[in-house]
Amino acid sequence: MPGARKNNPIRPVRNDKDTPQQHGQEIALLPGSVAVFALAGLTIGGLLPGIIWKVVAIVLCATVWWQASRRVLAKMARRQRLVYQMLCYAAVLLLPLVETGEATFAGRFMVKLQVVFLWALIMAIIYNIIYKNKPNMRKKIVAGNWKMNTLPAEGVELAKGVVAGRGEVCSCVNFIVCPPFTHLSMVAEALKGSDIALGAQNCAAEAKGAYTGEVAASMIAALGCKYVILGHSERRQYYGETSATLNKKMEQAYANNLTPIYCVGENLEEREAGKHFDVVKAQIEEVVYNLTEEQFKNLVIAYEPVWAIGTGKTATADQAQEIHAYIRKVLAEKFGAAAAECPILYGGSCKPANAAEIFAKEDVDGGLIGGAALKAADFLAIGKGFQK
Repeated sequence: MPGARKNNPIRPVRNDKDTPQQHGQEIALLPGSVAVFALAGLTIGGLLPGIIWKVVAIVLCATVWWQASRRVLAKMARRQRLVYQMLCYAAVLLLPLVETGEATFAGRFMVKLQVVFLWALIMAIIYNIIYKNKPNMRKKIVAGNWKMNTLPAEGVELAKGVVAGRGEVCSCVNFIVCPPFTHLSMVAEALKGSDIALGAQNCAAEAKGAYTGEVAASMIAALGCKYVILGHSERRQYYGETSATLNKKMEQAYANNLTPIYCVGENLEEREAGKHFDVVKAQIEEVVYNLTEEQFKNLVIAYEPVWAIGTGKTATADQAQEIHAYIRKVLAEKFGAAAAECPILYGGSCKPANAAEIFAKEDVDGGLIGGAALKAADFLAIGKGFQK
């Protein structure tokens, strides 16, 4: 909601649409691509009488290519933009050197124009190869949310079991365990020497003060936590967490170098009413859209199909992919190419039996695991889903 954004404690949201120039990453990239077609405009202008028409031809061609370049560049990662730019500058340098062998100006113009479009075709092919077909390089994450389960001693044994079996799972999988607050210190000790990260299930919206029963982000960070789950459906449902509260919690998490695992998802009523896309979009816009670009780089999204948890209904792998792809699209509307690097986890009753099928989907980067995280063998088996 617009009101929530105005009071955002992290950063006001710009009303204008993000463009490559506003991100400040393409300032040096566009001139080359524009120059290609400006040169084409110069060639076309040679056929037209008068300086005014020559200028119009140059400006028109450059403007058309400028708009096209903005759309392409917005979808490219930094390395891909550099390749694109190098090709553009190569075209600018080579075009004047093309010897046509044509006696007439019109003949020379047609040959050079063909060279321009040939370079455009080459750039399109390379874009397709390095962007459309590039492998998924996002983090693969399996995070265990223990919720209000286990006593401290039991939690330590569970953590030790995960550590003991970690070597059986591909090192490409990032494991995170999120025990209750009371376990954090002891579980942190049990995880020492392993690459398994520690996370908390929540944090306070305030830094410190007279807030009885609350646990500050600074406190969990001091115990060794690297992640914190925020906006979980149970927190929203049972404790009335709103976007306004979550904005403050996100601010506290980032202030203490914690990576938020921000949860979104719709309930059964919303799903059956066909409102699931609207619900998820609002949850992202009201909180995630308020992050800076640097903060967004350190964010994990978890989608929870609340309607499929404990209801007897089942979310299929295709349904998971559909909503995950939509979430990434919504993120891209704000953060551009960076959305392609944001891990999106599936939080709907993921188990060893269905992990491989779900994780095989393009936009599913792992799972936020509930019940199955309470058994080390099951938790590790879910991680093996990435290897199949």
